[in-house]
Amino acid sequence: MANSIHNLLSRNLSGVYRDPQRIHRDVETLLNTSLGLNLRPKTEPLTSNDGTVTPSVLVLNGTLPMVYRNVTYNIPIDLYLPPQYPQCAPIVFVRPVSNMAIKENHRHVGRDGRVYMPYLHEWGAATHELRELAVWMSSLFGSEPPCYAKPAGAPRVSSIAASSNVAASSYGSSVGHHPPPYAQATQSTVQASQQSTTASSSYNSYIPPDFCCNGLSAEEQERLKQQQIEKEVAEANLAAKIAREESLKEAKLKAEKARLEKDREEELSSMRVMATSKVQYELQVVFRDAKDDLRVTLKNQKLLDYGKEEIQQLLKEGEERKEELMALNDEMDGAVKSLEGWLEAAEIQQQQEVENDNKNSSSQSSKVDQLALPVDTHSSQMLQLAAENAAIDDCFYFLDKSLAQKNIPLKVFLEEVRKLSKRQFTVKAHLIKISEAKASNPFGG
Repeated sequence: MANSIHNLLSRNLSGVYRDPQRIHRDVETLLNTSLGLNLRPKTEPLTSNDGTVTPSVLVLNGTLPMVYRNVTYNIPIDLYLPPQYPQCAPIVFVRPVSNMAIKENHRHVGRDGRVYMPYLHEWGAATHELRELAVWMSSLFGSEPPCYAKPAGAPRVSSIAASSNVAASSYGSSVGHHPPPYAQATQSTVQASQQSTTASSSYNSYIPPDFCCNGLSAEEQERLKQQQIEKEVAEANLAAKIAREESLKEAKLKAEKARLEKDREEELSSMRVMATSKVQYELQVVFRDAKDDLRVTLKNQKLLDYGKEEIQQLLKEGEERKEELMALNDEMDGAVKSLEGWLEAAEIQQQQEVENDNKNSSSQSSKVDQLALPVDTHSSQMLQLAAENAAIDDCFYFLDKSLAQKNIPLKVFLEEVRKLSKRQFTVKAHLIKISEAKASNPFGG
């Protein structure tokens, strides 16, 4: 059955309904109940009063069970689902067979067979459904049957046995809206019944067999009528009791549905809480790791900044030291130039003094130079080397004195000492060799 409904909605009725899943669910729920066992889905166009024909819609055709006087009867019905369903209420018609007729002045069924009831008038897409509609119709029809059996020989009324294609004759006034107001519908039904034809009035003159009391006294007839009334009251009370039981069943079903929805909502809430807790835990882990990484990054950044400051300080100190060394270098170059100028001036002055001494006391100097005269070449060399060695010692003395008095810089002092030391070493080595040579040959020339 579910496959047939799905096939009808997907193939024959594709694009007719806005919410085919809701229709499939409602129809399947009704057909799976005891009230919908004899209903079969099919497709059929719906014709309005002005002759407008809608595309084929889903129709549930069959019988609806009702209980009247402890006996179960099946009422033929056609239940149309208009294209606007579930926003628009279903359209239901009672379809009496050839030996049945619709009861005149019925509160819930018009002369054309259309069903009017508060449940249809108050229809809401979120609060009403087909299963509850079937329960309502079964209960109302059980308390007041919409059909009765025709007496033998009664004429057939063509308005009651209209074709199914014109079944929804009232559809044009209710498309996109709720059914007519309940009181208005019943009032129009009563007025239509009062204006019925002579053929239909024959049904009103029909008296059930229980009231055919020919041959009885008036008192017995009155007693029988009283018994009949009491019986009908008892049956009405029974029908009301059945309706109440059905209402209780519906209330229990609604309570169970509400409980299941509540349990489902609690389960969903619990799942949401668990999911939220898990997400929060994962986020805390991510935030903690990010915080640790950020802390390490900040620490490294601080170290880099500190190292950068140290490097900049060292570069600054290096630049300052460089400037100091360059200043010292410039100062040393000036001192070297001053010393060179002083040496040149001293040499010039010494030459002048020597020249003056030579001019003024040439005789005395000749005598001094002739105090020690070498007799051979080795002696002459040793005399010159010894004089040079003594002169170097004198130079060391005066250089050391000049350094102590800060007349010359250390660099110049070291350079001069190094040159003079090398020269003194050579002179002393030469003296030792000449001495050794003279010792081995004391009489050599």
